[in-house]
Amino acid sequence: MEKAMQERILSCMADVLNQNGFRAELLRQGEENPLMLRCENRAMGKVKKDVTIECCFIPIAMPSEETGLLQFFVTLFGSVPEMYAEQTKRACEYCNDFSALGSFGFFPDAGQIYLKHNTLLDSSVDFEKVITFVADNISLLVASVGRFIDGLATVGFTGMPLRAAIDQELFPRMG
Repeated sequence: MEKAMQERILSCMADVLNQNGFRAELLRQGEENPLMLRCENRAMGKVKKDVTIECCFIPIAMPSEETGLLQFFVTLFGSVPEMYAEQTKRACEYCNDFSALGSFGFFPDAGQIYLKHNTLLDSSVDFEKVITFVADNISLLVASVGRFIDGLATVGFTGMPLRAAIDQELFPRMG
């Protein structure tokens, strides 16, 4: 996908997000680095944690010149104490069975819980359809974060075992 189209998509998404209560901006990091859309949503969940969404086109060869790989990286929060790392990792893995889009993960070295999603975009289709598709992806990612942020914060910062968090209905039940 041409750089100009990538920038057009990310610029339009910044406008859409800004109109919907987010703080969004495009970040240009030099010629060799990809253009990035960074957006913040303040005080999600009962825990009132700020969430950051970053997305950029990954610079890799694609099967067609019209396609591009768009990566979303959502940071829920960091600084989870090391002593709760293992149960936090298990809670992230558990949430993946219920997440509509993307995968939760945990970087133990930074104590960071994140949600990551990659999608292919085809710029040969109508531009409005591309924007609607990207906006839908962001909506689903935000919905997943909203659904799980309180449970992940409880497990990550209080050390509550996953089973207890499920029993307290912080996470959905299997089956």
